[in-house]
Amino acid sequence: MIIIVVLIGAFVMNAVLVKIYGHLWEKHLDAHVEFQKEPSLEGRDAILTETIYNRKWLFLPVLQVGFQMHRNLRFADGENTSVSDQCYKRDIFSVGSYQKITRTISFYCSRRGYYELSQVELVTRSPLMNGKFYKTLESPDHFYVYPRMVDETRLEIPFQKIMGSVLSRKNLYEDPFEFRGIREYQPTDPMHKINWKVSARTDQWMVNLYDSTSAQEVVVLLDVEDETIWKFDAIHEEGIRLAAALVSRLLQNGIPAGIRTNGRDLKTKTCFSLEPGTGPQQVRALYEGLTRLDLDQKAEHMEVILDRLREEANRGNRTYVMISKNQRESCYDGFSRLLNEGGTGVWIATLYEDMEWKLPDSRNMTALRWEVAK
Repeated sequence: MIIIVVLIGAFVMNAVLVKIYGHLWEKHLDAHVEFQKEPSLEGRDAILTETIYNRKWLFLPVLQVGFQMHRNLRFADGENTSVSDQCYKRDIFSVGSYQKITRTISFYCSRRGYYELSQVELVTRSPLMNGKFYKTLESPDHFYVYPRMVDETRLEIPFQKIMGSVLSRKNLYEDPFEFRGIREYQPTDPMHKINWKVSARTDQWMVNLYDSTSAQEVVVLLDVEDETIWKFDAIHEEGIRLAAALVSRLLQNGIPAGIRTNGRDLKTKTCFSLEPGTGPQQVRALYEGLTRLDLDQKAEHMEVILDRLREEANRGNRTYVMISKNQRESCYDGFSRLLNEGGTGVWIATLYEDMEWKLPDSRNMTALRWEVAK
């Protein structure tokens, strides 16, 4: 009889203990996970910070903290980690009363992308390990993994071609109010540039030189459309890297640059567009926009983008740079019409080694081949 009373007493005490613990364990308990503040590059490591606050006297002998993020972000150690459609991380802590625990976790950024965290799941057991309790906390955060850098030696040729187009265009838009100097007359100089007073004094033809004050803009046109059911993500990713590198380089040289693409933003579902501009904010907007491009969404036809550009008023003095693997006649004709209405252009064909070169020669367009590794 005494044994039965003891067992009943123990059962009641355990039930009460579990009830009290279940009521108190989550009070004044907080946990969150956040990425590092600065973006990273694909192919590099980054860190996130896991923080637990227990602002009460109750000791938590076992607390499991779990969260999930995209499988393209891989934890360096792999401990307490499982990977399927997502990467799941679960760590177990023993949290004392009024204790704060902070842990830094390293992970590898395998691909460009915009990644989000949403929730942290907490699981604990009662002191006698016979009760299990759950709690989900909101912990929203996001992280940018920018496209990786392009080989600078390979970038030099297309960049110089673009600069050649910019400079040749600049010569067509000299400002007569920005006097720069005088030089000897050449047969290609127009008569209105002759400085008659200086020519009479030196007894030879001399012409005035002027600087340009009109903005020499560059707009990169990035095509990420697949013409067939076959996907060419490796080519499109290389095109994204190339676009980022060229626009960044132009901005470093003080040339206003922007981008139009038929690729859609992961969040807004609209085609990413950035008007020509300069400054650090332009660079940040460029990389964030390119990072959020979602190749799983159906891209718009590049011909539509080209038609919109032709309809724009006050396009200014622009050089256009097309980055595309697609060499179909309709896209080429649309680009040529855009250039014929007052622009110069460069077409960079991003192709695998075994892909055919189809672009014809053009008077106002320079065509280059950029081979992509499979």
